[in-house]
Amino acid sequence: MAAYVTFIIGNGLDLSLGLKTSYKDFYEYAQAQQWHPQNRIYTQIKENPETWSDFELALGTYTHYIQKLPEKDQAKEANDLHEELEEIRQDLAAYLRLQEGSVENLPDKFSFSLAGDGFFDELRVGQRERIQSLLSARPVHIDFITLNYTKTLEKIISDRTLTNNSWGFRFRAPLHIHGNLSQDLTLGLSEESQLFSGMSTQEKDDLIKPTLIASMYDGRLAVLQQAINRSSLLVFFGTSIGETDKYLWTYAIDWLLGHPARHIIIHKYDRNYTESTELSSRKQKQFRNKVQNKLLDHVQLDESLKESLKERILVIHNTKRLFVPKD
Repeated sequence: MAAYVTFIIGNGLDLSLGLKTSYKDFYEYAQAQQWHPQNRIYTQIKENPETWSDFELALGTYTHYIQKLPEKDQAKEANDLHEELEEIRQDLAAYLRLQEGSVENLPDKFSFSLAGDGFFDELRVGQRERIQSLLSARPVHIDFITLNYTKTLEKIISDRTLTNNSWGFRFRAPLHIHGNLSQDLTLGLSEESQLFSGMSTQEKDDLIKPTLIASMYDGRLAVLQQAINRSSLLVFFGTSIGETDKYLWTYAIDWLLGHPARHIIIHKYDRNYTESTELSSRKQKQFRNKVQNKLLDHVQLDESLKESLKERILVIHNTKRLFVPKD
């Protein structure tokens, strides 16, 4: 027997390491460099920067302008939209390469604590015991699913940071489910309902992430599903749990419903966190419920089932143990 854990890593990792990888950072740099000044998406961002804080979600809303055009012009406009998005994709890759190269020797500066119970010891006592029982079998296999395009995760979890652990961890190289800075950088939405319905099937499919990923025929979605299906524990770090990756969160909830022993740990950052937050049971409960609901609201569940699932969705508030600076 063996135990399996899957980590799902989002952009919060790169931000926690000091990289300026938010869309806001990218927009500001692109404007300063005057990249593609005729690109209408850039123009919309410049005019309404706040509405584009989540680029992919805003992109889906933006596609609805096509609906206002004469029907004879809509096909050409959808194609033009893809061309402008391609310019932004290339710019984003160039910007993120600069950011990725700005932090050197990551394994020397940051640690990823898996020794002992490092990634769940901030849970409450009874919760820690539940997770320990899930991992009682040896060895413990770890999969990483990253939503990021950068390879900072690979740099931190290099061989020298993962050796000599007493838990017998075994690791598989991170899966970049949305591609990386070398190939298949995937931008888009999670489902058709988030786009202008009048676009052709092909034009829509190229903006729907799971559909576009599946069309690459490289098995990424199968690897993702295999990793999650065999796991007894999912750990989220640095993820927004937002609408544009709804396909992933829906799959995670279906997995959670599939067996009563399965658990999810969500490491969630709160910029308003203070010591008083830690002391307040009420504030802790409010924050935990907010995070749990953000995940569970991606599917239709009755309230009693939702409440029962919350017992197995454990929230760690502003972790001090994962991806932290070394002394």
